[in-house]
Amino acid sequence: MAHSDQIVDQVQSLNDIVEVVSAYVPLKRAGRNFKANCPFHQEKTPSFIVNPDKQIFHCFGCGVGGDVFSFLMKYEQMTFPEALKRLAERVHVTLPETRTSPKERSQIERLHQIYVAAADFYHLNLKHPELGKIGRDYLANRQFGEREIDTFHLGFSLPEWRTLYEHLSKKGFEEQELLRSGLIVRSSQGKTYDLFRNRVMFPIFNHHGKVVALGGRVLGNETPKYLNSPETPIFRKRREMYGLYIAKKVIATSEEVRRILIVEGYLDCIRLHTNGFQNAVATLGTSLTPEHVQVLKRYADEAIVLFDGDKAGEQASLRSLDIFLEEGMSVKVLCFPKGFDPDDFIRSKGAQAFGALLKQPQDIFDFKLQALLARYNKSDSLGLLKITSEFLDTFAKIKSPVLADRYLKRLAVTLGVEEGSLRSELVKLKAKQQSFKSGQVERHEIVVNVRKSEPQLEKLFLSLMLHYPPYIRTFLEVFPEFSFTGEKTRELFNLFAQLVRECDENQLSTSKILNRIKDENLKVFASELVMMEWGAQKEDRERFFQELVHALKTQQFAGHLKMLRNQITQAEEAGDQESVLRYMKAYQDLLAQKETT
Repeated sequence: MAHSDQIVDQVQSLNDIVEVVSAYVPLKRAGRNFKANCPFHQEKTPSFIVNPDKQIFHCFGCGVGGDVFSFLMKYEQMTFPEALKRLAERVHVTLPETRTSPKERSQIERLHQIYVAAADFYHLNLKHPELGKIGRDYLANRQFGEREIDTFHLGFSLPEWRTLYEHLSKKGFEEQELLRSGLIVRSSQGKTYDLFRNRVMFPIFNHHGKVVALGGRVLGNETPKYLNSPETPIFRKRREMYGLYIAKKVIATSEEVRRILIVEGYLDCIRLHTNGFQNAVATLGTSLTPEHVQVLKRYADEAIVLFDGDKAGEQASLRSLDIFLEEGMSVKVLCFPKGFDPDDFIRSKGAQAFGALLKQPQDIFDFKLQALLARYNKSDSLGLLKITSEFLDTFAKIKSPVLADRYLKRLAVTLGVEEGSLRSELVKLKAKQQSFKSGQVERHEIVVNVRKSEPQLEKLFLSLMLHYPPYIRTFLEVFPEFSFTGEKTRELFNLFAQLVRECDENQLSTSKILNRIKDENLKVFASELVMMEWGAQKEDRERFFQELVHALKTQQFAGHLKMLRNQITQAEEAGDQESVLRYMKAYQDLLAQKETT
């Protein structure tokens, strides 16, 4: 549901951009503004500026900018509705209900409440001196203590069958709600009981920091060893990743390449986090999916997949890496020595040794080649075909032609085959795949995107209007027929003109104007204009405005003269003497008018 401009303005006005940004980035006062190293690109000299007067931010290094909504959307990788909701919650503003039915809203909210209550219940169990001893002993044996228990809100489900059911029932949740959550199940005899029993519990937080599911590691001999709560309207295991809520914040503030580490288990992920590698996430007992990678791409540019030494060569491991290539995300591989997983390695060798290992990840090509050469004999005809087939299938998924070309050349040299033969087979494979998808071979067209520069004079006018919105109406009075020629300047001024028609002049403000800009690229352009300085005195502003008016009138006058000269030339070439005389008179009148002004 699109919320009204009044609601957006209210939420924006109550959220001071300096307070919001400083919760993520350490700001330092710099005159009237605040500055910091930009959180969106690597830099040594601060070029990230926050203007408290105009409630905007702008980086002069990478060009990103906007208002408080833009910052949260960029930093937290949120949509506008998500950012609006987060900022509304921050200042205790209740947003109007969305279009989902009251029943659906109620069910989703109740699911969130159930999972929070269950996570808290299990956490208190683990912290209990007697009830949680077996769970704490297991964690202590794995060298996890109070720090990990509290940071990740770990818990323990008792061996009894209905402790969670009874606890949640006392808190007012109905049996049907509990069954819908999946935390309570019903037997074939019609009896209800807890899904999790005698397990160390791991709350699963979504990227907003809300508990949406639970995972449990059994402490006895029951199977399965790891169990997750079922999918619900608030949990899709093909999208969620354990630890992402923490990792995304660390990645966003990193001065290095935006990189994410991917492991298989909860405890591996926790071990990495507590040893300084907080950019780690874990899958939830499933293979990597395209949805996972699509989510990860929002927060990182490169993924490093960590494989246990015993599993690195498995076919499933090789297949999972191709998903990154299909989704256009850079990926590398880190293999542990045989018999080690990330948790074992750090406990045995230490964080420093892991850090050193992390500096030497394998390129996907090298990793896959090593695994396939260990499985197939390249000197054997069948083995050669197997290796070639596997690689061509991978190459067909690479979106970068340069990278695909580089890998193809290396494969030809390694296998001792003609590069041309591999290229021919790759073309055939791509054609076959595309034909399967669309019924015909895709025709590639190169589209050249030519950026048009925005006229400087128009940018100056808009900058002054953004600083002092009353000038919008004045401009319309002085130039009622003027049409901005730049693509962005025209779109921005049309928005200004619409606001003037809809709002009282005294109600216009820089932040209100920015709130009306829906396109983020246009908002970045506007924030760049706002960062221009125009002086603090009213007299200075008026002088600047009059100078711009004079410059624009001069530009218009020169344009009219040029147009008339062209018309005179065209009329002379056509032998149209009547038009020549008419255009000449208009030309002389325009010159005379200029002399009298």
